[in-house]
Amino acid sequence: MNLIITIPDKNRPEWKKMISGEIEHQFKNFVLQKTIYQMRQEISQNRLTYAQAIDQVYELCTKYALAVQLDVKEIFKSW
Repeated sequence: MNLIITIPDKNRPEWKKMISGEIEHQFKNFVLQKTIYQMRQEISQNRLTYAQAIDQVYELCTKYALAVQLDVKEIFKSW
């Protein structure tokens, strides 16, 4: 049996809320946690827009869907 690991659609509002800190979450995946923190820093310094940050986090989560699955399921609940 093949298990298909997916992540939620990029248009879901939780992506921005996760980056902005509106959704508080204790990340299990260190790389995702570090990336979110870095995106917050770059947005606060006007080096990135939320749309650009969402693109980068989404790309990371797509590439490493299995590794971020616990965090994604807790944040997004279902998709």
